[in-house]
Amino acid sequence: MSDIDTEVQLEQSPSSLISSIIEDLFSYNSLRRKRVLEYYFFQDAALTSPVMSTEGVLNIQYVYTVWQALNREEPKITNVVFDGNTAVIHLVHTLSPRIFPSFIRLQVPAITTLHFRETEQDSGLLKIFKQEDSWTLEGLIQSMPLISFWYNHVLRVLMGKLVTATGDLLDAAFQHAHKMSLRGREIQRLGRDLAIENMEKLEEYRTNLHENYLEGIRGWRETYIDDGEIDPEQLHSAKEQGNLIEGMMVLNE
Repeated sequence: MSDIDTEVQLEQSPSSLISSIIEDLFSYNSLRRKRVLEYYFFQDAALTSPVMSTEGVLNIQYVYTVWQALNREEPKITNVVFDGNTAVIHLVHTLSPRIFPSFIRLQVPAITTLHFRETEQDSGLLKIFKQEDSWTLEGLIQSMPLISFWYNHVLRVLMGKLVTATGDLLDAAFQHAHKMSLRGREIQRLGRDLAIENMEKLEEYRTNLHENYLEGIRGWRETYIDDGEIDPEQLHSAKEQGNLIEGMMVLNE
């Protein structure tokens, strides 16, 4: 790079410099493109795409020459994002080979990523060491009229109906499972309440049985023992039995 070019690079802001490099790189002006490749690419820079890869500035220049020969129009740059080390370029290629009539053209969205690094440590001068070109499947499909029509009006519609029908079935299944879970918890709660109620009734029945038994014992004493209808030995035996029974009932409580 000449001293004049270095001064120009230092005077330009990074954003304007990147924009200028990108415009010249994708330009169909061979002199501008050659200047960018020679001054802003490392000699061993690499270029990769979904269909090919190559290394070296001269080979990259050949690739651009072939691309220009096959197409009548320059690609249209729609957006550029640069973070200091990487530039991401959104563009639209208009594929219109010169061997076909001019009305035959396909517009293919693409993304080119330029990776920069310093020429020397702490030099502040950046050069491109790698270029990555990528195309999206949707972009390629949309560029072909018949296929794009089938893709937009048949495949996408069918897939949308399939996904929504599946979602409807899953939603119904989830709702049913939720209802079953709520019903199971309700049955569990009712069973617990019924068990508690039965325990309370059982305890009440046991208490009433105990009281009725003691009341019967006291009534028997009043009827037979206090009236003197039983001899002393039977009276003593009956008292012991009554005391024993009462003692057992107390222990049971």
